[in-house]
Amino acid sequence: MFERYLAALEYPAEGGINIDDPKDFRNIILWLEDQKIRHYTIEDRASLRKTNSAAEWDSAYAKYKLDLKFPTDFKSKAEELTWLFLYAIKLEYSDNADRYRSLTAARKLDEEKKATAAPEIKSTNPFDNIDFTSADFEEGSRKLAEKLGIAYHPDHLVSLRASGRVISTMLNKEVLKEPIITGKPFPIDEGIGMGYEKDPDLEKAARILRLLQIQSVRKLQTAINETIVSVQNITADPRTDTTLGKVGMK
Repeated sequence: MFERYLAALEYPAEGGINIDDPKDFRNIILWLEDQKIRHYTIEDRASLRKTNSAAEWDSAYAKYKLDLKFPTDFKSKAEELTWLFLYAIKLEYSDNADRYRSLTAARKLDEEKKATAAPEIKSTNPFDNIDFTSADFEEGSRKLAEKLGIAYHPDHLVSLRASGRVISTMLNKEVLKEPIITGKPFPIDEGIGMGYEKDPDLEKAARILRLLQIQSVRKLQTAINETIVSVQNITADPRTDTTLGKVGMK
């Protein structure tokens, strides 16, 4: 909790301090007096240097608090140490006011320059103004999924992603150019042969997975065919005349 004070006072210890450790607590009090507060002369700090003697140090610390006109309503070491840190920072600033004032002014000026230099970008994307968690958006997502025949999902964003996939794959320009095939839908609920005849639900799930696998293979085969055609167009000999059944020069 004291990291910002330690940083402000440039305390050399790494890893902060543990005020519940009596030795750590005594050492930080001594360091504050030696390096920042300097209320006592070097000779008068001798008692505070006896950090290995609890009785002597506690007595010296009690006198030190009186000499600093320490508030008497503190109930913990953390409150006492916080007051000492703030007192030390106040003295440090007073001793080096010009140094810190210039740094503060320079930092403020730099921040103002950055603020004025940074262009203000106004988004023209309408989606930036949409609340994807609102009730209206949630209802719209569910209605879209319903129109596309997508099964209900408790998370409307999952339904929306599914809708987007259906639209991109089934309703794109290339697909819409193809003639609409009418007829009886594939009898997914009929037939057997997947090896799960004793469990109709499992049999149906297996048939669905099989159809999806066939669809994936067909897409792969189509992509392979398109690649072969593209390669043939690049590597074909322009002197080949297939209509004459000849290859090479005429």
